[in-house]
Amino acid sequence: MKRIPTLVSILGAVLVIGFAATLSAEERCSLRSVAGDFGYTVTGWRLPVGPAASVGSVHFNRDGTLSGTQTLSLNGTIVQGEVLTGTITVNDDCTGSSVIVVSNTPFPRTTTVDVVWVNDSDEFRLIFTNSGTILTADGKRLHHGND
Repeated sequence: MKRIPTLVSILGAVLVIGFAATLSAEERCSLRSVAGDFGYTVTGWRLPVGPAASVGSVHFNRDGTLSGTQTLSLNGTIVQGEVLTGTITVNDDCTGSSVIVVSNTPFPRTTTVDVVWVNDSDEFRLIFTNSGTILTADGKRLHHGND
């Protein structure tokens, strides 16, 4: 008689583990899944100024805010220590958008981007959507969010 309760317990545990794995595999993108620190590069052109590139790091918070710093090269002029602040939205299909304010620079600006999250939210690709820009960026996770 002890075999039946043991067998039921084992089957129950297998079902729970299988159900949890299915839920985990179906987890979609969210502010929670993208929270953390990322390193990124931006390349392209700012019209009519010329080529532009930057490298930096950004932290995405679970509340939909972001902060970071970057070094910019704009047509050969180097600006270190640009400060980024802004907001981000993340859709469950792993797309999103962001409004970013860039300060501490001779070129203060507000920019908008469209984002796609890839590799289980550990990487992103984005394109700037402001008129006069032909800029794209790639980013990779440095650390998971702990906020």
